[in-house]
Amino acid sequence: MSKRHDIPIHLPDWLNQVNQLRKEQDVLQLRDASTLYEANDLLQKALGIADILLELGLDTETLTAALLYPALQSHELTFDVIAEKFTEGISRLLHDALQMQSLGKLQHLEKRNGVQLENLRKMLLAMVTDVRAVLIVLAERLWQLRKAKHLSPEEGVKLAQETLHVHAPLANRLGIWQLKWEIEDLCTRYLEPEIYSNIAKWLAVKREEREAYINNVIVQLSILLKQAGIKNANVNGRVKHIYSIHRKMQRKQVGIEEIYDISAMRVLVDTVEDCYAVLGLLQNIWPQIQEEFDDYIALPKPNGYRSIHTVVIGPGNKLIEIQIRTNKMHHESELGMAAHWLYKEGVLQTSSYESKIALLRQIMAWQKEIADDTAKKIGKPLQDIFADRVYVFTPLGDIIDLPTKATPLDFAYAIHSEVGNRCRGAKVNGNIVPLTYQLQTGDRVEILTMKEASPSRDWVNPHYGYLNTARARSKVMHWFRIKDSLQPPIEPVKEVKEKELPKEQPTTLLSQPILSKPFAEKDSQHSNIQILGINNLLTNTARCCKPLPGDAILGYITRARGVSIHKRDCKNISYITKNFSNRLIEVEWRTKSTGSYSIDLKLKASDSQALMRDVTTLLAHEKIHIISLRAEIASYMGEGNVYVTVEVVDVQQLNRAMELLKKAPNLIEIIRL
Repeated sequence: MSKRHDIPIHLPDWLNQVNQLRKEQDVLQLRDASTLYEANDLLQKALGIADILLELGLDTETLTAALLYPALQSHELTFDVIAEKFTEGISRLLHDALQMQSLGKLQHLEKRNGVQLENLRKMLLAMVTDVRAVLIVLAERLWQLRKAKHLSPEEGVKLAQETLHVHAPLANRLGIWQLKWEIEDLCTRYLEPEIYSNIAKWLAVKREEREAYINNVIVQLSILLKQAGIKNANVNGRVKHIYSIHRKMQRKQVGIEEIYDISAMRVLVDTVEDCYAVLGLLQNIWPQIQEEFDDYIALPKPNGYRSIHTVVIGPGNKLIEIQIRTNKMHHESELGMAAHWLYKEGVLQTSSYESKIALLRQIMAWQKEIADDTAKKIGKPLQDIFADRVYVFTPLGDIIDLPTKATPLDFAYAIHSEVGNRCRGAKVNGNIVPLTYQLQTGDRVEILTMKEASPSRDWVNPHYGYLNTARARSKVMHWFRIKDSLQPPIEPVKEVKEKELPKEQPTTLLSQPILSKPFAEKDSQHSNIQILGINNLLTNTARCCKPLPGDAILGYITRARGVSIHKRDCKNISYITKNFSNRLIEVEWRTKSTGSYSIDLKLKASDSQALMRDVTTLLAHEKIHIISLRAEIASYMGEGNVYVTVEVVDVQQLNRAMELLKKAPNLIEIIRL
């Protein structure tokens, strides 16, 4: 990476450097972006980020977006100005980068477990439509780390923790090794300053001598390979970076002088046979450290990684780690097909996710090879890469990974079966939404629950759209299977359809227990319903009329769900009275009402949007909870209907609420559904 980050970047010099690599119109576009800055310190940040990406060979569109990024972050520029002066692609890159930035600055990252951190990294990648936005964010983070020596120690530690948990693994996954190594080293500098200093000093003592040594070994080995008839062998080497040395010291619990592979080399050949030919040659010329030998070609790692690793005692009795692999193996590793990054991070992932990362890496490689005008199209394949998942927040900031089209109810069951079973509503980003709302990546979801579990059979009906995950549907069906297994049939042995029942039946049906202790929490002594003359009956309020304590009610004995409670004026009761009067039973509300009930109201409005605002204000005054609220606009004048579901304890509270709503200036009529 650039070594100029300790001194200011002179804009004309930087543009001259670009001019040697790019077309004239590219330089003009970059000059236009840089001239939008008034503050020199912000311009320096912009040039610093763009310079990092220039060294990576990024296209002009990405460099332009990088130059504009700090101005957008600091609110010196708006998207409107950028859209007016620059391309749509640049605006999209900046939009994605800002989204990633907002998610990357979450609190208490150091306390998150591996799964949560993994979901955060997935969310960051899922939110971008163009991989180049990830590179802008990574370059900006590297620039911050380079300047972190001006921060307080506490601020430096916080920045490094956040970067090491989120950004460094992203750089690793995308195969951007230049960014990854410097990011990791700088994070170590602020998180482990003493260790960093000790390793840096140890490496610096004879750095030039060590690099010269590696170059000498490369020359010697290349000559020997050619003499042995191994064609097209490519040998390269390097001194490992500080962070990787520190990690190996931790894993092995040894000092730096006992780390074998501070100097590392790699030999790339055409065939597997050539790999073993190279190994045989090394064994003949340099002694091996047997305990450090691993043949991952004969026995690949579980993640598919293949290579031969050996440590030899090279010239001057110095230890060198050497990796031997074919070009194909190396290509797969570099693209992530062998998922080497999974092994490094200790996290297992699905093959589909690995293939997405591989595609991202391939696009990175393509980007360096194609012309700028074609590079503008790079973002398009990425739009569908993460299209099958959404990543949403819990109220505590944890991240839940769900399939697309997942609803708040799917989210609730993903948290815990009991949360789903007791779900009565949901808020997304602080606003009440229907349970059929389809979640979007980045949503913050809060589930509203009741004291007792009470799933609805409607939830498993695919036509209603409540649940879109098989896992959640199976949990609901499991709940009903348990419930139904505890409920003996109302009329044992007897299979008669409702429509086949005679008009009149003996009333002795009510003289026998219908259900025997179905659910303790649903027993009549805990219910708000008193069944006259009979105990231990399961009751449920009818969905068609939703009776409230205080309403005149009547019970209907169902075939499998106990006694269904209806309002006496319910339209279904008139039908039941004509055809199944023998199944009607007298019921009444208990003196002391417990629990709460959801009631649907329909409000006809002259201005539906204005009425929605009035509804929330008026009901908040009465301390009545709104479960859902939506409007249907019937005309351009705003006329339409407002549908609101409220939670009340009895009919008296509902009546007070309806009287309040009648005061709204835009209300025409209010109907209890």
